Amino acid sequence: AQEAGFPYVPEAHWQEAAQGFNTGIDFAAAAMPADPKVRAAVMAATKGALIAWDPIAQQERWRVAFKGPWNGGVLATGGGLVFQGNAAKEFVAYDAVSGVKLWSSSVQTGITAAPVTYSIKGEQYVAVLAGWGGIWALAPGILSEVAGPVRNVSRLLVYRLGGSAQLPPESHVTRPPLDPPATTGTPEQIAEGGRQYGRFCGGCHGDAAYAGTVLPDLRRSALIADGKAWASVVHDGALRDQGMVGFAKVLSPQQIESIRQYVIKRAHEDKALRDK
Repeated sequence: AQEAGFPYVPEAHWQEAAQGFNTGIDFAAAAMPADPKVRAAVMAATKGALIAWDPIAQQERWRVAFKGPWNGGVLATGGGLVFQGNAAKEFVAYDAVSGVKLWSSSVQTGITAAPVTYSIKGEQYVAVLAGWGGIWALAPGILSEVAGPVRNVSRLLVYRLGGSAQLPPESHVTRPPLDPPATTGTPEQIAEGGRQYGRFCGGCHGDAAYAGTVLPDLRRSALIADGKAWASVVHDGALRDQGMVGFAKVLSPQQIESIRQYVIKRAHEDKALRDK
């Protein structure tokens, strides 16, 4: 800007176009299939790791493997420690040189934030925001459970040497039964519902209508049994005060009904897999 002699500013007349995902990808076609072998292979290939990298030697010094890829940010301290939370409900301190696990604390939820450290009157503290963040606990569907179905518990946790505070007893994930109503949609209607679900619903309620533990799993929702009740939420926005806005501006009543039929179909597929 200094060389060109003029500033750069946003376009003043730009307006948002509420079109859902418009990446050109058919999310329904790319969704995880109801095939146990494919699911197992994809789950096995979806991993993560904390890696210590030597930039001079250009080689890895140590590695901590994780079942899933969505783990926390990292804090390295002058005392030779590396702190990180992970998706397996742990907050861990590693030896910075060897990667040996020196200490851990069960936090009852996933951690994606990076820890911080600070000192008050000569006493050092390490703090971390526990709880899910980002897209992983929402959009990937069944992949979000690759490290286990971990519920979201949002807390600020602060540690120091000699600290004695204890977390309350852990509450485990509980889910409504997978008991869908009969499928009444036509193949064409269900296919349309899959396309619209991918564009407008999957980012929050999960790939292939398989939700993580943060937001409701639509396959298990009582609303899918009643087209009018479903429309009151998805079209009219009856739950807008809880964060579920209505989609009347971008989806027709027919498209909203097609999404319901797609979710019902997906619920039957997963129930059949469960009952095998």
